[in-house]
Amino acid sequence: MSLPEDVLEKHRTVAAEAIPEDEYGHLVGGEWVASESGETAATTDATTGEELARFQQGSKEDVNRAVAAAQDAFEGSWGEKTPQQRAELLHEIADELEAEKTRIARLDSLEVGKPNKHSLFVDTTILIDQFRHFASLARTADEGRVPPSGDDKLIHTRQEPYGVVGCISAWNFPAMFVAWKLGPALAAGNSVVYKPSSRAVLSTLEIAKIVDRVLPPGALNVVTGAGSVVGDAITGHEGVGKVSLTGSTAAGQAAMRNAAEHIHPVSLELGGKSPNIVFPDADLEEAVEGTLVSIFFNQGQQCTAGSRLFLHEDVREEFLERFAARVEELTVGDPLSPLTDIGPMVDSDHRAEVEDHVETATSEGASVLLEKPVPDELAEAPFVPPVVFGDVADDSQLSCDEVFGPVLAVFEFESQDEVVERANDTEYGLAAGVWTSDLNTAHEVSRDLEAGMVWVNTYNDMFEPAPYGGYKQSGIGRELAVEAMAAYQQTKTVKMSFGDIPNLG
Repeated sequence: MSLPEDVLEKHRTVAAEAIPEDEYGHLVGGEWVASESGETAATTDATTGEELARFQQGSKEDVNRAVAAAQDAFEGSWGEKTPQQRAELLHEIADELEAEKTRIARLDSLEVGKPNKHSLFVDTTILIDQFRHFASLARTADEGRVPPSGDDKLIHTRQEPYGVVGCISAWNFPAMFVAWKLGPALAAGNSVVYKPSSRAVLSTLEIAKIVDRVLPPGALNVVTGAGSVVGDAITGHEGVGKVSLTGSTAAGQAAMRNAAEHIHPVSLELGGKSPNIVFPDADLEEAVEGTLVSIFFNQGQQCTAGSRLFLHEDVREEFLERFAARVEELTVGDPLSPLTDIGPMVDSDHRAEVEDHVETATSEGASVLLEKPVPDELAEAPFVPPVVFGDVADDSQLSCDEVFGPVLAVFEFESQDEVVERANDTEYGLAAGVWTSDLNTAHEVSRDLEAGMVWVNTYNDMFEPAPYGGYKQSGIGRELAVEAMAAYQQTKTVKMSFGDIPNLG
């Protein structure tokens, strides 16, 4: 790829400093090992297309080794840890990650293309906070309760880990997802077999080094490779007692089918087509800023993207004028630059997918309201110009399909009941945004929207550990909070009788 020499040189310098390995192995039982097949693949710089490092192309046999190592750890050194000991170790992991925060953020900027100010001040901040949050919850992870009973009985419950859990993550927030899954899984006492997306492995593997230094061998195992091979082997493995996946709805459906063979529970965080609704009494300045975040954060490569913007007819014109002015101020450029707001797509293949959506929208009659050009010097990198469409039909592809890019569809509405009905007219239900200064509107609309996460006068705020997850085809279960801990535990009830045993008469 022919890019400016200063861009290429900067990326090569940062990569050399941030990536200590030319080739990474699987992490199995505390050892970094090659795949049974001997096959490797390259991970590349999203901006330049240059190879950053190589990683293992895992196989079913590699997953078998990892599950066995995880089971050994669960039955031994890791499973013997008390809740307090688990908490102390998770805090130690967070301390180690704090020291490596800058380098981990740069890995995601290189490999995924996300602006470094986002990967540093959002992604890795949440990464560390999640480990600390679940470290605090780990101290009471095994607590049960005592249901009421007669004087001659004692009933109590216990919260117990599943044993080995399989965790599969997506490529758009690779470092952050590690904590979303490892935090509650480890705090609950499970051991883990983890598979990152093949599009983004580096931050996961470097975080795994830190976790492995702190925890007993086998508490965390990482197998890289294709989802159709490694992912299927994990989700369908008899020895994996629980599955957690972040990815597409299709990937979630495959995971459910595989886990069904052994009736293993699944947690799924999947796709979205989220509505973002601006009422006429909204603070337009705040609503414009929030909408920028909702669709252009991480280049729109986010399941929560507010890709359907509903503007009340009374404020549509003014909102779009303000929005266009702010889009003009955004910097599209090199993700390693501290000035960049919007970076490239994760790779050229994904750029082509997003461009297909843009072309289809145009062919279906949508009109381009505004478009932010990509700098000429970066034209050969996989950027998609941020684009806003009007005249979009509610049943069009752009309205219904998850684009996963910086593409926004604008709709106009008249009444509250109308916009709620249209907002809910989707197979997804991950997130939604509401902009209003009226408390009744805020309560009513947030109640009526079919979404697992509703932001009112904010968007994409995940800094506090509140439950996060989707309705409908956007997923099953919750992450980020105490509800996530429960998903990695099973409840045992113990009844003790100290009186006469009931008889049949």
